[in-house]
Amino acid sequence: MQWGLWGLAGWLVLVPITMTSRGVAQGTLPGEPQQNDRRSAITRIDPKKPIQIRVVSQTTLPVVTSTVAAAGDRPLAPGQTVTYGRLHTSYLPLPLDLQITLQDTPDPNNPQSLFLAVKTVKNEVIVTVRTGRSDRGNSSQALSIDANGAIYVF
Repeated sequence: MQWGLWGLAGWLVLVPITMTSRGVAQGTLPGEPQQNDRRSAITRIDPKKPIQIRVVSQTTLPVVTSTVAAAGDRPLAPGQTVTYGRLHTSYLPLPLDLQITLQDTPDPNNPQSLFLAVKTVKNEVIVTVRTGRSDRGNSSQALSIDANGAIYVF
């Protein structure tokens, strides 16, 4: 009788662990977005033409922009601009991800967030970066341009 209770208790502990493991394993194939990552594009560019991304810092703190495909990390001081690609050459391959992060870890007593404003002029993507106090404290934002020219911000 003792083993029966212990066996039942062990089974009750293992079943939720197994169910959780199976739930996590589903939908984690590489290249397959999670369901919550599907959102509407905020704007578009023509993927058949050369593109240029201009990042304008209107921040009070230094940030770092990064895109592995183009040039790696580029520091960006307050008030400065950095440009990736040119409108007259096909230098930037799509899909492309651009990450913008605070250069330094924000002070937990003064949490700062990054805010991106994105607009397109012809095939130039203009990203204006601002910082501000926020309870969210997100110190990183990402912009993604898919192979069809749709632009997303995460």
